[in-house]
Amino acid sequence: MGKAENHSSLMIREHLFHRSPTADPDFRWRGGEVSRVEAFSDGIFAITVTLLIVSTASIERFYDVWILVRDLPAFLLSFAFLMYAWFEHHRFFRRYGLQDGLTLLINTMFLFLIMILAYPLKLLTTFLWYLILGIPSNQLFSTPPDVVLNITEFMQRTYMMYFYSAAVVGVFGCLLFMHLNALWKKQQLELDELELVMTQKSYFHHLATVTIAVISMLVLWLTKLPGWSGVVYFMMPLAHFLTGLYFEFKMNRIKATATEPQNNQ
Repeated sequence: MGKAENHSSLMIREHLFHRSPTADPDFRWRGGEVSRVEAFSDGIFAITVTLLIVSTASIERFYDVWILVRDLPAFLLSFAFLMYAWFEHHRFFRRYGLQDGLTLLINTMFLFLIMILAYPLKLLTTFLWYLILGIPSNQLFSTPPDVVLNITEFMQRTYMMYFYSAAVVGVFGCLLFMHLNALWKKQQLELDELELVMTQKSYFHHLATVTIAVISMLVLWLTKLPGWSGVVYFMMPLAHFLTGLYFEFKMNRIKATATEPQNNQ
């Protein structure tokens, strides 16, 4: 038992004292050269961002520029969501470098969801921005004159929240299972104690996101009120703060334990 603990501490000590000055200094990156999977994934993200830009009205008059500038926060919110998903995806492949069949399957599902998410995401962020500005949002839920759609505006808002929550569950559920796969392969990846806790931290962050999205859908199903389902997402900052605080404590304790023998010498 003592030998195993000493060996683990030695591994973490070497890890900490010989870490590379990257954006992820406490985790050894196992991803080598950028793989075809990563390159293809970056291309999908680029296309999705392009779709967000193309969905903006064409600029022909000053009024169009004014509307573009006014609605810029809605675009930025959509862009930030996609960039967060891209960062988590990028960090996963840099950290673990996994190319197994399960990872490729989950990654394919992840990219499909990212690409079809562009327009619904832009609609939701624009709707929220209009609420903040006090601008009528009826135009967002109007239908062409020659189209018969037996869905009321209220039902359209309800479906919009279902679409959004389902997208969150899908995107971050994929990241959740990708990290779960990394935990299953912890021996093959030779994760030390610190890296294992950091992997668990990412896993539980994604689990918190998925759980809150599921709760939002349940609230919407029970109350039939899209506003209440949206309020549920205000739990997100607190959930991620508490998750981060717990795992930061564990990580700091591991670092302190690993460096104690070195300091005593």
